Amino acid sequence: MKAFLLGVVAAVMLSNCTRTVQVVTLRGNNVQPVEKEGLVLDNDSLTLRYNFSSERGTMNVTLLNKLDRPLYVDWKRSSLVIGNTKLDYWQDVSDVNLAMSGVSHGLYSRYLIGSINGTISRSEPVGFMPPKTTLTKTQFILVPDGTVPLDDRKRTVKTQRSRIMDHTKPVTVNSYAFGADQSPLKFRSYLTLATDKDFKDEFHIDTKFWASDVDVLPADEVIGTVVMQYDGSYSISRPFNKPDGFYIKLPL
Repeated sequence: MKAFLLGVVAAVMLSNCTRTVQVVTLRGNNVQPVEKEGLVLDNDSLTLRYNFSSERGTMNVTLLNKLDRPLYVDWKRSSLVIGNTKLDYWQDVSDVNLAMSGVSHGLYSRYLIGSINGTISRSEPVGFMPPKTTLTKTQFILVPDGTVPLDDRKRTVKTQRSRIMDHTKPVTVNSYAFGADQSPLKFRSYLTLATDKDFKDEFHIDTKFWASDVDVLPADEVIGTVVMQYDGSYSISRPFNKPDGFYIKLPL
């Protein structure tokens, strides 16, 4: 078993050494980059944070109600729009989780003599935030497959210091910069909110995002390498941490 684990780790390390990744930096029309937090909109009523730090851009939305009265989010009338495709924050579906217990084995067969238990969960169509509280929603993956398309005519080549063990080793980075109109990745997050449960005083926050920069560089510079711990377990030396962006592994 130990030899097998060592083989798996060696394969992962070799894969990281030969693989490259796209590191995508995002910007938005009404949000500002805040270190360790992501892209943030902040006013007297609320703080809205978007965090994307993950593989392929899992979007994490956090709302902080600064008011002395409740704040409501109508997820039914809130959407993520990627290109011309609308994805709703809320759908009229339920999640079912089942667990089976009491399985018995006969001489020639396997049969159930126990029971199946489960839970049915359903998200709320309207989010309720009491005064001075936060609400978080994690739902969408920006690039579930493929990569961000890049035009080599926009490429610039630069070198930077390596972030791994040999810090003197230069690393070649292919960089691409885009304005909001020319970006190959554009999307919008449209939220409907109100300070009353009937939404008579509703307001909207429409944030237009785009990929402002894409860097292509070795994977181990971005997501680290596998490291063996003192107890024999393995971990990633440097987990990815870029709240205003995400990464995509390129095919070998």
